[in-house]
Amino acid sequence: MFYEVREINIADYITEIETVIRLAFADVAEEFHLTPTNCPKHPSFLSDTDLIEPLSWPEVVCFGALLDDTLVGFTAIFPKSSRVYELTRLCVLPEHRHAGLGSKLVQAALHSAEAYGARKVVIGIIAENARLKRWYEGHGFRATAVREYAHLPFKVCEMERETIF
Repeated sequence: MFYEVREINIADYITEIETVIRLAFADVAEEFHLTPTNCPKHPSFLSDTDLIEPLSWPEVVCFGALLDDTLVGFTAIFPKSSRVYELTRLCVLPEHRHAGLGSKLVQAALHSAEAYGARKVVIGIIAENARLKRWYEGHGFRATAVREYAHLPFKVCEMERETIF
């Protein structure tokens, strides 16, 4: 199989992005016992509008992992400040995992953030997700804080990575 990871125009892939995000995050919701009731803002439960609208803002840069022009993975970055970008919605469909697509999506996002002048990329993950934390650490991220938010049923581990290569 030949996968391509590249910047994409959200308008060209709206329906596929919605599907990929929901399906790719569904196992996380199941693993951590998240439901539309206890975590309505989890990506697997968001309405189409709530899922796509923030990704459509002009400053958001989207990336897709494609197999024959079919979206199988996704992520996006956006500026939090002139030197700090946030990585969001990193996901790969379960049947396409373990092919290096997540790593390629992260690298594409990091290079893009650096090209826009960012010196740091940040992300927030479920603090109890030790496997994901180790994965991000393997990609140069480091935990900087663990925070509780009243609207979330889990703690958030904030991580960051310098973009300088």
